[in-house]
Amino acid sequence: MAGIPIINGVQYDWGSISLPLLGITPVTQITKISYSRKQKKENIYGAGYDPIGRGYGNKEYEGSIEMYSDLWFQIINAAPNNDPLQIPYFDLPVVFANTGQSPVRDILRAVEFLEDPFAASQGETKLLVTIPLIIGLIDRQA
Repeated sequence: MAGIPIINGVQYDWGSISLPLLGITPVTQITKISYSRKQKKENIYGAGYDPIGRGYGNKEYEGSIEMYSDLWFQIINAAPNNDPLQIPYFDLPVVFANTGQSPVRDILRAVEFLEDPFAASQGETKLLVTIPLIIGLIDRQA
């Protein structure tokens, strides 16, 4: 049946993601979220040239969040001593919800901000900041 498109409903997109951040709901000034986990894995060698097993190391979690500077300044003003690096760790739910699909949720556990950055250039029409995150665990809930 060439030429007939297969449509499986509406897919998740940026508009289907909600990020309730530090009790601010709804948050509309976040423009990007990224996070990942990785684990060190290596082959273990003994006699001969081929691996005899595999070793597994620690899991690592990292991420970042990009937002308009207005929201970042709001977070700074609410932080202890106006320092977002002093905000105690918090959970950050990333919720994917779409019409016709069951919600999916990733919860970034024990999140803290690692930097308090700012940069602006002449001619910019919007001011964005990207804040690196330290994450304790990515809890996937389907």
